[in-house]
Amino acid sequence: MGVLDSKIPAGPLADKWKNHKDHMNLVAPNNRDKIDIIVVGTGLAGGSAAATLAEQGYNVKAFCYQDSPRRAHS
Repeated sequence: MGVLDSKIPAGPLADKWKNHKDHMNLVAPNNRDKIDIIVVGTGLAGGSAAATLAEQGYNVKAFCYQDSPRRAHS
């Protein structure tokens, strides 16, 4: 059995987020299709976010609570 990797950045607690951002790989336009994005909720904001990210080349999976994707209000 292997050792679990928690993927917590090294260093003091106060600096963990800064260390993570400094060493994070950027997303280039040519590898956006390798990234899956999950959008929960297909209301105005969720539907807009899913459509915009899909237009930019990401693999988007949108999930909603209702039986069909629609506006849940007004």
